[in-house]
Amino acid sequence: MEIFQYDIIDSTNNEAKRLIQKGHVPLFAVYAKKQTDGRGRLGRPWETPSGNVALTMTVKLPNDLSTQATIAPLTALALYDVLKPVMRDENQLAIKWPNDILINEAKVSGTLIEADRNAIYIGVGINVRTKPEHVPYKTICLLEITDVNPDHLVRELTTVFEKYYVRWQNEGFEVLTSLYNKRLFRINKPLRISLDRDKQNGVEGICYGINRFGHLLLKDDLGNVKAHSAGDIDAPIQK
Repeated sequence: MEIFQYDIIDSTNNEAKRLIQKGHVPLFAVYAKKQTDGRGRLGRPWETPSGNVALTMTVKLPNDLSTQATIAPLTALALYDVLKPVMRDENQLAIKWPNDILINEAKVSGTLIEADRNAIYIGVGINVRTKPEHVPYKTICLLEITDVNPDHLVRELTTVFEKYYVRWQNEGFEVLTSLYNKRLFRINKPLRISLDRDKQNGVEGICYGINRFGHLLLKDDLGNVKAHSAGDIDAPIQK
């Protein structure tokens, strides 16, 4: 995968879109050592000071648009694979649905996926040397575990992601669901999904993993299992 590298940029997703407009064709990546106007899901800001990773991998739209949502868990699998060698204990590492990566239940990586008629833009932020402090959830950076070279991390991630992406194109996501579910935070345990930005509306249940569409399966108190295509996982509920 070709990588366009910058010392500082507004947003790697924005730059990927600009490169598309200039005629560049996916598959390619945009990597910045510092990002000044990054964003996360629901328009939340995402900090990328120097020493961390801001990366956007740009891929073609699938022929079957119904499969597009599974790019999120696919990206999480690649991130997990790249971060696993860094861990002293793999059990400290987990995927928070759909594509965040947790270390000891603290967020180390987040992903924002956008799409237009030209491509899918997979924006990944990784806390390598610093972490955001003033956010309503636990965070961690890789430097708290070991010293990781951001450039090496980007090369590894683009290589691993491309392998998963090729398999996804040839076989679909269904063959990867069991692997994803083995790595999923709170699998077979109770959790809550917030359905709005203010976390006022939500649903609770036992996490049964995801299905082949990337939807999270929750079993309620009546034994009904429902698939959820969107939402934010909150702190674990106690039962």
